[in-house]
Amino acid sequence: MRVLVDARELANMVAHAARVLERDNPHVALDASDGMLAIGAAGDSQWSHGRIAATVLEGGSTVVSGLWLNALANAMPAGEIGVETGDGYLTLKGGEASLRMRVSEDGGRPVEPAAPESMLPVDADAYAALCGSVVGEAGGTRDQPVLASVRFTGRDGVLAATATNRYMAGRRSIPVAGLPDGEWLADAEWVKRNMRSVTAIGFTDRMMVVETDGFTDAIVLTDGRYPERVDGLFAVLPEPAGTADADRRALMDAARMLRSVCFDSRMGIIPLILDSHDGMLRIRYAGDGQDADSQGVRLLEADVSGDVHVKLNADYLLTVLAGMDAERVTIVKNMDMKPVLFHQEDGSVEQLVMPVR
Repeated sequence: MRVLVDARELANMVAHAARVLERDNPHVALDASDGMLAIGAAGDSQWSHGRIAATVLEGGSTVVSGLWLNALANAMPAGEIGVETGDGYLTLKGGEASLRMRVSEDGGRPVEPAAPESMLPVDADAYAALCGSVVGEAGGTRDQPVLASVRFTGRDGVLAATATNRYMAGRRSIPVAGLPDGEWLADAEWVKRNMRSVTAIGFTDRMMVVETDGFTDAIVLTDGRYPERVDGLFAVLPEPAGTADADRRALMDAARMLRSVCFDSRMGIIPLILDSHDGMLRIRYAGDGQDADSQGVRLLEADVSGDVHVKLNADYLLTVLAGMDAERVTIVKNMDMKPVLFHQEDGSVEQLVMPVR
């Protein structure tokens, strides 16, 4: 194998593939043909296949340590470099630099999984927004893999994503032509890493696959049953206790400001109290722990109706607001100690936060 590629493109391709590797099985496969250099990598439950344009002088394949190759590719100078194999080595050459590493002696070529019957085109920006609105709400552990996952559901050509850590939850939906009805759970960290520039998605009975212009990534679906009661928590009572319509960025700025003046070293969370005052939405922090000396208040212009008094975890409040993208958000308080709903006018995003007791 002998090819010419751009050094930065090679480094980016290898780094992307290396994310799925396990240290006890770090092999990747390189294949050069038809004007492309491709890489294949497999981990415990994830796969990645990348490709970049190349001048192929001699086609061929080899298997090497992806972790070693990642280090070599990142060390090469910018510009066009050569990638070639021979005498049991893979060599990178460019400028005044030449780096080489042994190829795998025992093969160990990663096995790529069977692809879905069809990949469904998606709008890249819409898909990134879909995932970005919910990945922050996932919060499971190894003992709770379902809560560490994003639930994707297909219904009547609409793809919905939901995530929760039992203290907050988010959901969003986008249209996807040809999407089959179904439900799929995918690890939230994987979804977050692979949500940008996605042009197509696909599902099998055991995998989720996403595709960009340069990569195809797949993961084994999480086994388990998602909490059925999550959807019901988004319901709004016919006559909620109160609502407030406010500027989203102003609310985020207020939460960040007040969070920064908490000097209580014993509190596990920073509670912010939202209520109405003189026709405005008031956000305040009042220390009530060991260092109960710091206090802060911020008033925001808002359309307030009824009782909106609620105490929320500042970090959760910032997370749900970051998962929305409209200029204004509506806060709905159904009743005391029930989840507080945040939604925006276009109806594309809904977020829930449990009050602090």
